[in-house]
Amino acid sequence: MKSAITLNDKAVVSSKGQVVIPKAVREKLGIHAGHELLFSVQDDGTISVRPMARSIDMFFARCKREGEASMSIEEIDAAIMQAVIENDINSQDNNK
Repeated sequence: MKSAITLNDKAVVSSKGQVVIPKAVREKLGIHAGHELLFSVQDDGTISVRPMARSIDMFFARCKREGEASMSIEEIDAAIMQAVIENDINSQDNNK
């Protein structure tokens, strides 16, 4: 049986209810900017926080617009390439 590694660190709640997750905890759980967390509160007051599991289906569901047909891989690649080109052009214009 593997021994559990316990991380104990404290955080302070801001006036807006925000909490900074300690770096050691973020690193241990692989939490990065943009990740969603699930908070659970037990009857005894214990709070657990865990990263939301993401599936590839959840990603593609966000990309599809209502009333539009699904894009092919080739169409997705072309759209990404167009966005990269536009970004490069905008970056060049801003550096002039």
